[in-house]
Amino acid sequence: MPKKLNDVQIENLIEAAGRVIREEGVAAATTRRIAADAGVPLGTLHYYFESKQKLFEAVSDRFGATGKEWVSSHVSEGMGVANAAGAIARAFARWAARTPPDQLTEFELGIWALRTKTQFKLPQQSYEEWLSVYRELLAKSYSKNEREKNIEAIARTLVALVDGFIIQDQFLRESALPGSADRLIDAVVVAIGEGAFDYESPTVSSDQTPNQRRVNIID
Repeated sequence: MPKKLNDVQIENLIEAAGRVIREEGVAAATTRRIAADAGVPLGTLHYYFESKQKLFEAVSDRFGATGKEWVSSHVSEGMGVANAAGAIARAFARWAARTPPDQLTEFELGIWALRTKTQFKLPQQSYEEWLSVYRELLAKSYSKNEREKNIEAIARTLVALVDGFIIQDQFLRESALPGSADRLIDAVVVAIGEGAFDYESPTVSSDQTPNQRRVNIID
């Protein structure tokens, strides 16, 4: 007999799992503890989630979906790749600054996943999803007659940039985002605008794929 999904119960369990992970760590986030926090019988949790790992994946997906929607809303078609990169990084920094508990929970889940033999792909999948969103946003932002740029390299740079500041804020117990990231974001935007991420031309062979081209770093 198929399960009858109850959206309220599912949301309740995901929120409870996130709270327990954030406040007590993954080790303490047993299904029994999560069910107690959610105020439901243990059987209810197992009815909706076949394993604790599936519930943890749902927690990670929920955090990511909110951030991706927020970042995407700040990029418009044809605004130019450099402007889009700046908009993406600043939007992500503002979102991260408003959700420090969620960022800590993501760190907890990522470290837990890397230590297991079965869930190590969870953080990799999360990063790939973010990179995919960034690639799409950057690709649609090309302005008319803009030179082709290494979108992959820009996307990875943006992820590394803002993630670094999130970790800094967490470890130093500061609340400096997004201001602390602004100067470096500005520098990256200038670099993109000046061609640091342009593909080499005209020495690049026309039959090369984008992944085979090299980034032209301006000295």
